[in-house]
Amino acid sequence: MGHPGNYSDNAAHPFNLMVAALDKAGADVLFAAGNCGRDCPDGRCAYSGRPIVGANSHPKVLSVGGIDVNGERVGYSSQGPGRLTARKPDVCAYTHFLGSKAFGAGRPDSGTSAAAPVAAGLVAAVRSRWPASRLSPAQLRALLRRTAEDRSEVGFDYDYGYGTVDPAGIIAALQKRFRNGA
Repeated sequence: MGHPGNYSDNAAHPFNLMVAALDKAGADVLFAAGNCGRDCPDGRCAYSGRPIVGANSHPKVLSVGGIDVNGERVGYSSQGPGRLTARKPDVCAYTHFLGSKAFGAGRPDSGTSAAAPVAAGLVAAVRSRWPASRLSPAQLRALLRRTAEDRSEVGFDYDYGYGTVDPAGIIAALQKRFRNGA
């Protein structure tokens, strides 16, 4: 495909092997899906469609795209297919919301780098009750995908992945799964 020294061209690259080792050790690995690379202050971007090419396309990570507070994909959120794994992004989470004020009063937290921590917070909340010893990272990724609120085509699509993370849906699925102490 490309150069073997580029980790997005080489599944056997040391970086990709380390990500797989983290997964095997029980770590949940999340990456922002990426942005178009342009400043798109209103959440819309004429440069959308940038593919998911790096660590965020690794099969053992949860790749997180961005949606606005109305549930619409923000135009700057990278779209699949992914380079290492085609079905990316996995899910979307909220971005482009007023929050930290890091960019000044009235300036939203934006980008998939704001959406990924939203999803990471959900994963952290799940892990406070269901550690990796009870629910592997792969199982949690599968449940997050399965319980996501579908936003577009039925099932997976390259804009939203499997949909928007659904905290109530994931908790209900986990409570049902572990109802009998399994």
